[in-house]
Amino acid sequence: MRRSTPGSALAAGGAVVLGLLAGCSTELPQPEPDPTAETAPPVLDEERFDRVLEEVSATIAAADETRDGEALQSRVTGPALDMRRAEYRLAEATDGQASPAPITTATQVEAVAATEDFPRTAMTITQVPEGANLPLLMALTQPEAREQYKLWGWVELFPGIETPALISPDTGSAQLAPDAEGLVATPAQVVERYVDTLNNAESEFAGQFAEDPYKKTARETTAQLDANIEAAGEASISFSVGDSGPLALATADGGALVLGELGSAQTIRKTVPGATLTVGGQIGALLGEDKEVRGSVTGTSDLLVAFYVPPAGGEDATIRPLGATPGGGVLTEVTRDDAAAPAE
Repeated sequence: MRRSTPGSALAAGGAVVLGLLAGCSTELPQPEPDPTAETAPPVLDEERFDRVLEEVSATIAAADETRDGEALQSRVTGPALDMRRAEYRLAEATDGQASPAPITTATQVEAVAATEDFPRTAMTITQVPEGANLPLLMALTQPEAREQYKLWGWVELFPGIETPALISPDTGSAQLAPDAEGLVATPAQVVERYVDTLNNAESEFAGQFAEDPYKKTARETTAQLDANIEAAGEASISFSVGDSGPLALATADGGALVLGELGSAQTIRKTVPGATLTVGGQIGALLGEDKEVRGSVTGTSDLLVAFYVPPAGGEDATIRPLGATPGGGVLTEVTRDDAAAPAE
């Protein structure tokens, strides 16, 4: 047996104390981690969204003063950028007779995406702009984390239209991809099918859409133009799906608010040999001094259309167009084909 020293007795006593503490360790309170959010947070709060809208408005106002399309780029993108630039060109070509559409960012209702991914979408229904008669529906997008929110597009709401209930910005709305399911048609299908109904009055999808002023006006205008020039030629119009979008946010009832880009091509063709056919209006202005149609002249326009898309399985499966680009679109390009002249 070894003789214990005072130091060794102290060490043994210390071991007992540590052993007792170790025996009680399972009863000590443990920190609880913060609960994980079940849904993504809204991408903008009300204050930040209002600030974004103010900055977008200031950028557009400054660019409108000088008709400077380059000055728009910091806060305008996609179809909105292309169309506003085209409006500046038209204003110059018509000596100011065609002016940019009135716009405002003063809001009535706001909706923002609830997502942690990019790009991110926000929408707002505005007040009535000065010089206009109807409110606007605007869509903004943020492509990447280090980029600013920019105006992607806007439409003028149709008269008397009832807009769907949007989800509060405090909660955020589900951001829907172009191929998102759970609706009577995906956002991409909505745009494709609407274009089909524009090109073909007997389209198989005609009954899926409610009637709307844009479709009615487009058909009537083209028919009237065709009748006016029948002594020398003919007029036709065709539509296509645009290159951008669509953008979509969920509504409170599980449906969706969809904003899609379309293109239209109005062609004026000379069909009577020896006849003289000239074109006026905005198409004529972009043609320049020579406004005669020898073969064909085509005016290409961009436009946006907004839709309410019901959820799948509901009682009403009708897709309702809510609004369109003022004036039925913005003329972006005019081309001529003199080689298409009728044979003498």
